Amino acid sequence: MPPSRFLSDSTTTLTDLDLTDYEEKQNRQPPVQPLKKSEEWAWYIQNATYCGYGWVAATLLVPLLIQDMASQAGFEASNHSIPCNTTVSGFKCVTPVMGHYLDPGTISLYISSLSSILSFFMSLSISAVADHGSYRKSLLIAFSVLGCINACAFFVIYKPSLFWVGAILSPLGWTFFNICGVFSHSFLPLYGRAHPEVLSAESRGESITTIRKIEEQKINDLSAMSVVVANMGSVLIHGFCIGISWSMKESSLSLEIAIAFSGVWWLMWMLIISPWLDARPNAPLPKGTNWVVHSWSKTYSTLRSFRKLPEIFKFMIAWFILSDGINTIPAILFIILYRELAFTHTHSIIISVLLALMASVGAYVFMVIRKYWSLTTKFMILMCLGFYSLLMAYLVFVPYFTDKVGLRTVGEGWACTVYIGLIISTFYSSMRVMLSELCPVGDENEWFSLYLLADKGSSWLGPFVTGAIYTYAHDYRKAFWFPLGLIVLGVVVLLRVDVNLGKDQAREFTREKKERQNQQQQDLDSSK
Repeated sequence: MPPSRFLSDSTTTLTDLDLTDYEEKQNRQPPVQPLKKSEEWAWYIQNATYCGYGWVAATLLVPLLIQDMASQAGFEASNHSIPCNTTVSGFKCVTPVMGHYLDPGTISLYISSLSSILSFFMSLSISAVADHGSYRKSLLIAFSVLGCINACAFFVIYKPSLFWVGAILSPLGWTFFNICGVFSHSFLPLYGRAHPEVLSAESRGESITTIRKIEEQKINDLSAMSVVVANMGSVLIHGFCIGISWSMKESSLSLEIAIAFSGVWWLMWMLIISPWLDARPNAPLPKGTNWVVHSWSKTYSTLRSFRKLPEIFKFMIAWFILSDGINTIPAILFIILYRELAFTHTHSIIISVLLALMASVGAYVFMVIRKYWSLTTKFMILMCLGFYSLLMAYLVFVPYFTDKVGLRTVGEGWACTVYIGLIISTFYSSMRVMLSELCPVGDENEWFSLYLLADKGSSWLGPFVTGAIYTYAHDYRKAFWFPLGLIVLGVVVLLRVDVNLGKDQAREFTREKKERQNQQQQDLDSSK
């Protein structure tokens, strides 16, 4: 069918970029294997198991263990010569660290900052390799093994004075979890392009606008469903951890067993589903390539490409700002609940279960809303940020007028958990989808690595600033000013992102890259 016929059948006016893309499809039909249901569900399950470790062990259990051990190794805040009595309700203790006395909650925040920095450099040094061959899948399995080993290593902390071991193991486990997140998320744009409905629309010769709308909806559906399954898997792991905590009377050993269980669970299911998880390999990595040098050089090249991809650049800046703000909110919340509102280990785990359940409910409800009104990904993100802003405004301004409310009661703690749970999954899911729409074809792992880089490059700042605010003001609630300011600033940047223009830029970038590669290959062949 000639281009003129294609133009006459289309109901929209095509740009030069549309016509170029059409002609490329006529001249070469790259084989795309349709997404199978078995492959789709294998991806859902692996996402649920590694998220179970990250959301239960790395985010909740490990900080609790470190805070418990640090408290038992510490001294009374009012008198540094008296050992801390952790059996007293509402105890206030400090722990000596490198010549300074720190609150155990502050120690946990600083360790979180260290975890983010380590994740930043590790991801930057390896993730680009996964864009070649079948490394995406093989490295996903390899880091699942490392995550399991790390989780079991917490048994080494058998006495309070060894709490510093947790300061080493925690950043490593967090890094393994986040790197697996990069490899797992990079499947999302591949699955969107390989979805049977998208391939069917392409085969019918639908307009680019129509194909984009179908692909956007399918990527949103895949991302939302992965969140629902991940949260249900998290609830299941929480159930086991609650049972362990209750049966062992909330001892520190029960936390270590629960952490180890989450790691073994992660690896076990990763190995079970691996036969059905198609690697969808790309071009092989040249022999003798140094992985670290290759990853850093590709990252440098990607950063230089921002001149040709300004919309995705603005998105990354918005994500850099917003991720730190959103990640800091539950961190502050959990510390207030545990340190000031006397929540026990079991209460903290139940809070985490409630968060996961509400996240599943919220993901499903917002998915229905998005489909019913055909809302765009960008609108969904802005709506979630609006809800976050309302909560932050309440937590920031109300304490100035009264000391009775403003996250000062147990009931408010439960209510805040429900509220955050309903919106948190939709926010993260929609951000992943927006990146999937904007990133160039063939460089998914590289861009999702930068996505993690932007996240971890800023997420050390939130815990650090929170710890500093508490050290100065002795009130964790004042730290909510920080995420509120970041959310407002992030919204301003996100509003300037033109998604459709960004998609055009990504497609043009991919076309030019392929032309350069073909020319280089021709030059190489002619020189032989």
